[in-house]
Amino acid sequence: MVGGDRRIRTLGAVAIAAAVLGVVAGCAGAGAGAEPGVASDVTLAQSKSYAQLLRNEASSRLPPIVLKEVAGSSDSSVACEEASDDPDGLVRSWTSSTDILVTNSTAARVQKVADDLIASFVDQGWSADSGTGSTEELTVTELTSKASLASIEIATASKADGQAPGITITATGVCALTGGPDSDEVTKLEAQDPANAG
Repeated sequence: MVGGDRRIRTLGAVAIAAAVLGVVAGCAGAGAGAEPGVASDVTLAQSKSYAQLLRNEASSRLPPIVLKEVAGSSDSSVACEEASDDPDGLVRSWTSSTDILVTNSTAARVQKVADDLIASFVDQGWSADSGTGSTEELTVTELTSKASLASIEIATASKADGQAPGITITATGVCALTGGPDSDEVTKLEAQDPANAG
């Protein structure tokens, strides 16, 4: 159920927004000797924090009255580069997502709910790029901000193939240089998330 997401509100939206939306832009600049596309001052643990905070912040902006349940969440590191450019997967970022089902009474206007969520970020200076990966049943919008070390993707699925309509929120942190997917750093960070246990 949505109880866990409602508890997120108690963390304080202002504190979360300050941590995620007001990150010092200078941290995002790659320093001398940094790998291309890597924020030299950011670790994978920090990338994880930015992604999780942004996902939680976005989830907390959805009106509780439209939420039916959280169908699932995932947290993991992903390679930033193609295997041909980074065969060992050393340059990685953290991705945090949650799948939210909406109530039956909201099903017909699920896109409007998502549009309002997107607008709440645009009003704070985020740029929205809609249409990437969108299909007849799926609408995808990517949100980015120069002031944030994470981006967010909001996908809205209409009722298709017996699936209930819902919204998927996926936040991706900035890329960081790691020891690879099997390194202690990565495996420990992934093991800390219940969704990855077992």
